[in-house]
Amino acid sequence: MKRQALCVTAVASLLVFAACNNPQTDNAQKSSALASAPPPSSAGPKLTAEETVVIVNGQPISKALLQSIMAEMSQRSGGQGIPEDKVIDGLIARELLRQEAEKQNLAKDPTIASKIENAGREILVQASVENFRKTATVTEEELKKEYDTRVAAMKNTEFKARHILLETEEAAKDVLAKLAKGAKFEDLAKKLSKDPSAKQNGGELGWFNPQQMVPEFSSAVATLKNGETAPAPVKSQFGWHVIQREDSREQTPPPYDAVKEQFRNVIVGQKLQKHVEDLKAAAKIERLAPPSPPPTQNPDGAAVPQAATPVPAPQPAAPVVVPPTTAKPATPAQPAAPVTNPLKK
Repeated sequence: MKRQALCVTAVASLLVFAACNNPQTDNAQKSSALASAPPPSSAGPKLTAEETVVIVNGQPISKALLQSIMAEMSQRSGGQGIPEDKVIDGLIARELLRQEAEKQNLAKDPTIASKIENAGREILVQASVENFRKTATVTEEELKKEYDTRVAAMKNTEFKARHILLETEEAAKDVLAKLAKGAKFEDLAKKLSKDPSAKQNGGELGWFNPQQMVPEFSSAVATLKNGETAPAPVKSQFGWHVIQREDSREQTPPPYDAVKEQFRNVIVGQKLQKHVEDLKAAAKIERLAPPSPPPTQNPDGAAVPQAATPVPAPQPAAPVVVPPTTAKPATPAQPAAPVTNPLKK
């Protein structure tokens, strides 16, 4: 749900800036705009007066940090302005709490020390990824090859169809019998289909590529002629379909120049993945056995061993989906399946 406005409010000594959402938005979706901002650190070069926005008990807070947080908050709020004085108040409050934590030697707590170490590690990982993406080179030859590969894998025929989704084969056969007696397809779809969108559009699915549908549905549509209804119900994971093919057309792939920048992101992601694999291959990695977690107990008293939870590796950015140049197909509510080809919607 789109946010209508960003209402900056001082809460709990100006520590939290709450995003005021649409009244229908769940309260759990409200988040602190400063929650992810790193606390100021005493480490690093000494700041000049021109580089400092405020000094808290002798500890300067840099203008660079303020500008970074302002930019991040503006991006999160869709470009809406954030009052700078409220952000500064929040930074002051955070700095005071950081200084208090230092006085209390909280960083010596093993759990907190581990979190601090992990936060620093993640910042450097992200910096490394961003630097790789910034410096990676992608040639015109690589872009053209990726484009040609995707185009070759496309199924060029698109279809336009209607369907009525039913719980049982018997119900689907009953619909076919009614159609044979002259009932209108769209009327039966509005009245009987399990597909919620059928109530408004009479089972209309719009234009779609076969890759966008579950295989059983696509195969059935491909065997029909334009204007023909499948003689038997088609079963899929969603139920039983009565299908009517309305039309077909050849799909034109988007022009190379219109999508090559999108493919640049795809190729850089692929290169980043290979870069990580090369780093692993060249590294000396010693895997030590993790400590065994405490066993749980079955009802009969027998211990149940638990496997250690694996830590996921950083993943490159997902490929960008590029819409086709032809008319955008209406997405069916039930039989649609995710499309992984970047040339498809």
